[in-house]
Amino acid sequence: MNTKIVLFFLFAVLATTGSTCINDGFQVAVNFPLTYCGNIIAGSNPAFSGSQTIKISDQVGEAYRDNIKNGRYYDVRVRVNGPYAGSVSGSGYVNGLKLLDFSGQWSDFLTPQSLLGSSTHVTPQAAGSAELLRVLNSLATNPNATITLSANGSVSQVPVPAGLSVCIDIYAQVDSEVQ
Repeated sequence: MNTKIVLFFLFAVLATTGSTCINDGFQVAVNFPLTYCGNIIAGSNPAFSGSQTIKISDQVGEAYRDNIKNGRYYDVRVRVNGPYAGSVSGSGYVNGLKLLDFSGQWSDFLTPQSLLGSSTHVTPQAAGSAELLRVLNSLATNPNATITLSANGSVSQVPVPAGLSVCIDIYAQVDSEVQ
């Protein structure tokens, strides 16, 4: 009997105090990747470089695009594709600002190396990290924001076989208000 009285009292208070918690929106965290993969040209040149511009909102689900409040990244990883016996070194950039440097045996990067983990093969750079956060947080006021990811570097042995690529994967998240 006491439980019914308490529940009745609780509903009466909620109904008469203007509580709109049932109709209020709530924020959800939406995960999405930003990826750049650059092919290394087969042949006698060990150097590689390239870039890709991405419209960030295209990576976020359509239901969440219009109400983004803020953004962040929770990891950046460097990985390679293809068989190669040498080493690789280079840098990754966000909008032309250096995000990271990487160096090691090609085989080390067959398992993605984490910028925010304990990898000894990847070194963060403050300018690119700040730029990445700036762009992700600009989505609240600029839903059409783009980001240019790029990388350059070299491999240690020539001839370079066909089918090699270096990839930078940014794991990002935005908060979006849902009604």
